[in-house]
Amino acid sequence: MPKNQTLSIGEAYNQGVQAFETGQLNKAVKVLNQVLKAAPEYAPAHQLLGVIAFQTGQTGPAENAMREAIRLQPDNAGFLSNFTEVLRTNGKPEEALKVGKRAVQLAPGVANAHSNLGLAYYDMGELFEAEACQKRALALNPDLIAALNNLGSIARDNEDREGAISFYRRVLDLRPGYLESVNNLISVLIEAEQSEEATELADDYLGKGHVSAELHRNRGRLHVLQCQWDEAERCFRNAISLDEKKPESYVGLAQVLTEKNLHELALVEAEKAQRLDPSHAPAYHYIAVCKSHLGDLEAGFANYEKTLELKPDFSATMIALGHLEMERGNFDAARSWFNNAAERDKARLNAQIALVRLDKVAEDNPDFQALVAALPGVDKLPPEQSVSYHYALGKCYEDLKRYDSAFEHFAKGAALKRSIIDFDADQIEETADDLISMFTPELVQKLRQNSVDSSQPIFVVGMPRSGTTLTESILASHPYVFGAGELSYMHKLFTDQLRGGNKKTGSLIAALPDHEISKRAQQYIQQLDAHAPGKPFIVDKMPANFLMVGLIHAIMPNARIVHVARNPMDTCLSCFTRVFQRSQYHSYDQVELGRYFNAYVRVMQHWNDILPSGSFHTVHYENLVENIEFEARRLIAFCGLEWDDRCLEFHKDARRVRTASVQQVRQPLYKSSKEKWLNYKSHLTPLIETIGGARISF
Repeated sequence: MPKNQTLSIGEAYNQGVQAFETGQLNKAVKVLNQVLKAAPEYAPAHQLLGVIAFQTGQTGPAENAMREAIRLQPDNAGFLSNFTEVLRTNGKPEEALKVGKRAVQLAPGVANAHSNLGLAYYDMGELFEAEACQKRALALNPDLIAALNNLGSIARDNEDREGAISFYRRVLDLRPGYLESVNNLISVLIEAEQSEEATELADDYLGKGHVSAELHRNRGRLHVLQCQWDEAERCFRNAISLDEKKPESYVGLAQVLTEKNLHELALVEAEKAQRLDPSHAPAYHYIAVCKSHLGDLEAGFANYEKTLELKPDFSATMIALGHLEMERGNFDAARSWFNNAAERDKARLNAQIALVRLDKVAEDNPDFQALVAALPGVDKLPPEQSVSYHYALGKCYEDLKRYDSAFEHFAKGAALKRSIIDFDADQIEETADDLISMFTPELVQKLRQNSVDSSQPIFVVGMPRSGTTLTESILASHPYVFGAGELSYMHKLFTDQLRGGNKKTGSLIAALPDHEISKRAQQYIQQLDAHAPGKPFIVDKMPANFLMVGLIHAIMPNARIVHVARNPMDTCLSCFTRVFQRSQYHSYDQVELGRYFNAYVRVMQHWNDILPSGSFHTVHYENLVENIEFEARRLIAFCGLEWDDRCLEFHKDARRVRTASVQQVRQPLYKSSKEKWLNYKSHLTPLIETIGGARISF
C-alpha cells in the first residue's frame, strides 16, 4: 500500500494509471506493485502491469500478468482483447484466436476487440476472416489506426499493392508519425518498384529525427537497390544498434558484405540471423551463398534446401541453385531450377536472363522473345537487374550474329554498370609504375631469404578472358592436379589495406618485415592446401596474380607460374561483353579497359626482363586452340608432370568452374573465338586507340 494510508486501493491504482499515461513507467510499476502487495487480487493492477511489460518488450512477464488478471476477471472484454495481442506476439496463435473470439462475444461493439481478433486470424493464415474482422472494426471506428494498417498488410499479402498503399496512406493522413505504417508503406513501394518515392519517404522521416530500426533497415534496402554498398552497410548497422534482435537487419548486412566480397564476415552476420530466428529463410539463403563461395558446396546445398523447406517459393534460392548447378556442369538441373523460378512473377525476368545463358539462342527462343518484350520497361528496373538484362540481350543478339544490336546492349549494360561502381582508373598505371620501380632483382633476392619450399602451387595468371580457365581445366584434368579456381589469398595476404595502409602493391610488399613475408607465405600454402589436402599440385587461377609474379617467384621458388596471353582485342572485347559479378571493374569503359591491358603488358614485360629465364611459362591462346595437344604437352611438362591423355578431355571433368567461362569449358575446344573482335571493329575505336601497339611479345 502507498505510504499515504488515507488512499483507497482505487485511488492508489489511479495514481499508477496517471503515471503510466504521462510516461513515468518506473513510477507506475512501483505504485502498481504496492497496490498488489496490499490487494493481491486487484485485477486492474495485474492488467496494467501486463500492458507496461508488453510495451517495454517483456512479453513473457506481460503474458503472466495478464493471465492472472483474466483469472480474476474472466469476462472482462478489455482484458481479453489485450491478452489476445500478447498471446499472438508470444507465438500462441491458437490460444489468441480463442481468447479473441471470447472478447468479441462479450463486447461486440468494441472496435479494438475485432481488430485484435483479426490479427489472430492473420497469424493463422486465414486472410478472409482477418479482413472481415478489420472491416468490422472500421465500421465501428472509421479512424482506427490498427485496423487500417492491418488491412494494408492483408492487401499486401493478397498482392493488391495499390490497395495496401491506399490503406497505409490513410493511416499517415490520420497520424503522420505512425512509424509502423511508414515502414509498411516503404516496403510495399519497394515491392511495387516505386523506389524513388520510397526513398523520398524514408529520407523525410529520417530527416525529421524519427528513430526506428526498421526505418534504417528499409533505407538500407533502398541503398542496396542502387548498389550503394557503403551507405547500405551503415544503415543496417544503425538498425542493429537500435534493435539487436531483428534477423532481417543481420541478413541485410550479410547481403552487403557479400557484395563487398567479404564472405567470411557476411557468414558471421547470416549465422547470427539464423540463431536469432531458426525459421528465418533468408538467413539460410545467405549462409548458403557464403558457404558456397568459400568452397563448402555440401553446406551450400544443405542451406539452400533448408531455405526452400521453410519458404518453398523463395525464388532467389532457386536461381542460386541453378547457378551452382551450372558451375558443376549440371546444365539440365540448372535449367530446371531456372524454370521453377520463372513460374514466379517477381523472379521471371531474372530466371529468363539466366536461361538464355545456358545455350545459344535461336530467333524463336521464348526466353529471348520475353527479354525483347521487356525492353520498354527496362529503365524502371533496379540498376543491377538492368545491367544483367542488357548483357543477356546482347548475348542473344550475338548468338544470332546481329552484332550491331548486340553491341548496343553490351554498351548500355557497361555504361550503367560503370555508373554504379566506385573505381579509380588512375590506380591502374600507379600500381604498374610502383611494381616496376620497386621490384628489382635485388628485392627478389631479399625476399628469397624468407621463401617456402612447397611445390604444391601452380599459378595461372594473365588478363581475364584470355584463356586462363581453359588452361586451368587442362591442368586440372591431370590426376595429380586439383583446380581450385580464382583465389584471392595472395592479394589479401600481401596487399591488405587494413594491415599495410599503402595502396601501392610493390611498396607495400617491399616494406614488409622478413618474418611477415615468411609467415604470410606459409599462410598461403595452408589456405591453398585446404582446398584439396595433400594433393601434389593445386591450381590458383586468379588472373590478377600477374601483379604478383615477382613475389611468387621470390617466396615460392618451387611453385609453377603459367602466364596465358591472347590477342589484345579479342581479350578486351571478351571482357567488355561480360558482366562480372563483383570484380574486373576496369571492364566497363573501353578506355579504362585499354589502360588496364597496357598496364598488364608493361608489368609482364618487367617480369620477363628481371626474372631468370624459365621463371614462368607463357601459353598463347591462339596456339593452344590451333594445336592443343602440342601446347598442352608443353604445359604439363613445364609443371613437372608426366603426360596424361585425360588432359585433352578437360570438358568431361565434373569439377566446379566459377568463372564467366562456365559454359565454354564444358565443351570441346572450338576456334570461333579467334579474331571475334572483327565483328565489332566499328564500335571499338576508343579501345583500339588506347591499346595501340601494346601486346605480349614473348
